[in-house]
Amino acid sequence: MGTRSFFRFPRLPRAWRATDEWADAAGDSDLGTRVNTAVDATRAAPAAGAGCRHCARLRWFVGGSLLAAGLVILHAAAQAPAGGSASDATHYVATPRPLPERPERPRTATAVPDAPAPAVTASAPARDDLMWLVYQTVPLPNARLHQPYKARDVVRGGRAPYRFSVDGALPPGMFLEEDGVLAGTPTATGTFRFLLTVRDASRPPHLDQAMYVLRVVDPKPATATPAAPPATKPAAAAARPAKSRPDNTLKSVTEDQTNLTVPRDPPLPMTYVLTAAKLETIFKNAEASMGESLMTAANAANAADGTAVGNEASAPRPLAVKPPVLGPTLDQLREMLTPLQDVEHPTRAVFQDSLRARQCEYFLRHVNALALEQHKDAIRRCPRREDLAETDRPHLAASGSAATVKATKAAKPTTPTAPTSALAPGSLPVMTFLDMLMPPHLLEEITDVAGTEHPLSQARPLRLKPDGCGCSLQDIENDVFGFMPYWMGGETDAPIPVRFDKFTRLQYMGVLLRNNGEYLRPTGWDSPGGGFARRVDQHGVGLDLVLYRRDFRALMRLTDEERKTVLDTTAAQIGEMLDLRHGDLQGGLETLLPPGWREEAHVYDGLTVFFEPTDDEAADPRFEQFLLAYLHRLTETMQARGTRAFHLNLVIPQHLLGETSTAFRFRNLLAIMKAAERQRGVGDDSGRKERSAAAVTYKSSPDYVGTSDITVSFLAPLGTGSDIGKMQLRSRTDFNDELAGQDRMAVLGSVVPVLLHPGGKPEALAPEEQESLDRDLVYIGWSFGGVALWPLPVAGLGAGESVLTALDHRFWSFLDQDTGFCRIVCPMRMPLRLALEALMVLVGTALLVYGWNCRVRRMGRVILMGLWAGAIATLAVAFAIFSCDPSLNELRKGNTLLVAIILILVVGGLVVTFKPRVEPP
Repeated sequence: MGTRSFFRFPRLPRAWRATDEWADAAGDSDLGTRVNTAVDATRAAPAAGAGCRHCARLRWFVGGSLLAAGLVILHAAAQAPAGGSASDATHYVATPRPLPERPERPRTATAVPDAPAPAVTASAPARDDLMWLVYQTVPLPNARLHQPYKARDVVRGGRAPYRFSVDGALPPGMFLEEDGVLAGTPTATGTFRFLLTVRDASRPPHLDQAMYVLRVVDPKPATATPAAPPATKPAAAAARPAKSRPDNTLKSVTEDQTNLTVPRDPPLPMTYVLTAAKLETIFKNAEASMGESLMTAANAANAADGTAVGNEASAPRPLAVKPPVLGPTLDQLREMLTPLQDVEHPTRAVFQDSLRARQCEYFLRHVNALALEQHKDAIRRCPRREDLAETDRPHLAASGSAATVKATKAAKPTTPTAPTSALAPGSLPVMTFLDMLMPPHLLEEITDVAGTEHPLSQARPLRLKPDGCGCSLQDIENDVFGFMPYWMGGETDAPIPVRFDKFTRLQYMGVLLRNNGEYLRPTGWDSPGGGFARRVDQHGVGLDLVLYRRDFRALMRLTDEERKTVLDTTAAQIGEMLDLRHGDLQGGLETLLPPGWREEAHVYDGLTVFFEPTDDEAADPRFEQFLLAYLHRLTETMQARGTRAFHLNLVIPQHLLGETSTAFRFRNLLAIMKAAERQRGVGDDSGRKERSAAAVTYKSSPDYVGTSDITVSFLAPLGTGSDIGKMQLRSRTDFNDELAGQDRMAVLGSVVPVLLHPGGKPEALAPEEQESLDRDLVYIGWSFGGVALWPLPVAGLGAGESVLTALDHRFWSFLDQDTGFCRIVCPMRMPLRLALEALMVLVGTALLVYGWNCRVRRMGRVILMGLWAGAIATLAVAFAIFSCDPSLNELRKGNTLLVAIILILVVGGLVVTFKPRVEPP
């Protein structure tokens, strides 16, 4: 039997069925007879047979045409980026140009050419229909108040009509027409800055973007004083100085001003780490300064209080402590500092928190050993710092801090009413010993030694490679962040092995904010040729760009107009960085896929604001004003790209989180969250990480007015060596009058503690440290919205293997793990998607040719084996994609596939059952 069409019409008359278009030439001896019979039958009934001589071919032609039309429509709907050539160099699409100079600066007038030729770049090949925005190298001509503006073509090339979007404001009364003309009559004076984005009507559309400045001036002269009579020379000389600009240059400085240190712009990132060399320096300095005794210090304290009268009886007795030093002994200092070796701290405050935690840990160990010997009750906790909530601060009796001791000395009780009021000769209060272990001056000296700046000139492009892992699992309820500073790669170009399946988002640090709103960017931040950003994207992990700044004195001195200019500049450059696309070959081939199957085409899909103010700066209203305005402009920039989903993260010092006297009070954090995130409701499938179904209701109030998909998180770095940090973080939300009800739960679910871990040589955590890390992860996983790790833990570097093991145990092990097959397929899902689409097109085309041309069918088994091989390959690739592609996760969980299979079986059964049989001639 010959192969027949799948498209069947009602049974034909016998005269029509005499012509069998699908009969194979199998060497039948009566082939000529049957053909002659068909011809005679056709001639005998010309009215009937002539109309459908090629019915079978017509059916295949119609089916093939429909299939081809469907593929054409599918690809026409794909929105390819402008300048579609793919290269290994990272290219920009729809990125704004640098801001023009400020209008008050003098400019050299330049004639605008009639038809400037567009520049040809690697990412924008020369084409006759290329579209571009003009007036980028020269300013727009000034407009005059209440006078028609001469129409200016701001767009050339491409295909009209154009569609514009303006980020900023055009002068009132002016507008952009669909043919790319700027016209209108301005009704207000001023300087108007706006970011112009334009698309044309091409398929796919061309896209361009640029920043413009348009000044509207009043042509009427300013009201002048009445003209003086014909001036004499002295009168003219007196009028001349009024035209000159007053001299406002700096003439003198004070002595205090000469001692100031002006930081560079921008200040470089500084981290704090005690390396082996730094520890050795600290220990040598401590050993050399052991000469001052505690008796000498006590004499000085009594003299300051006026109690030393000069007689020998008033001198303090020798203390029974060996050695009598003011501060820790060398061995005590080693016990406190050695656990911090090679632990990198992102801020000064976090490093000092770690120092205090180690001070407390050694203090408890020391005094409790003494209490055990003397059969006394053990001390459970160190006294809390003043930054804790009052409701969580333990009450200390007379054995308090140094201030308590001083007050006790001033009171000079005559009767020993309290056990601690009368000390034995040679004794001192226990809490004074706590202060001795880490005096304030020693704390600052150790911090200064640990500080390390990271110059951008030493930055190298990050190179990442998967460490035997698959994609990040989508079912996790908490976010897991990892920080990748630009200095993480060190001085070598060796790729860093990363366990991508243990993280949901990675933070690349980053770019530095300058005083004028621009950003200083390290080498390789744009992930050229795909780079580290493509590796992150292949494993289903999000990537955020860190915006860093410390020392805000210059930014806090800005006037309102200067602040607006700085924010306009920073918004333009942020838009450029968010619009940065992958520049590798895959980025160009992805445009061949249907829109729903494409991966994220941009390098970054989130921002992390890492501001490190001092405590005084954080409490300054000017810093609060700048921070809120800055975050507001970032939110507006993200919302202008409404079709994309973003993450906005804010790094907050742990000891300042929620403090009502600082910019990081909860009222401000709630305002940021409610302005950025949209209102949630039942059935919200935005893909956010939620700890429970009830978490959706925490942000369901109408106060959430965001217009696009933005998720806000607050990252709080914690020090090492104590379990108290995370509890302090929780107490700040539980005992705060600015949070209540669902707002408290919404903030709590957005807080992400940042944990630290040792680097340096590979070494597993000690058992007690491993247990402490496990407790931290358990508490954080239940109480907060996720966990972050500084820096990204890497197996074979420091305690990276121990951290990854604990992270897997508490966050990932209970989820459905990927099979070994999916660990290979998932990172390769984009090439497999392209292969599936190519196979479908090839197999479909081969079937059309096989059905249309009888010569192809005469090839017999060769063509059939090729068709079967193509079909099997298509099914194999489709099975791999369906089994392991994260984008089909919801489809695998539902019943859609089962329903589709049942329908195919039912329809196939009906076709086979009721298919007409062809009678032999």
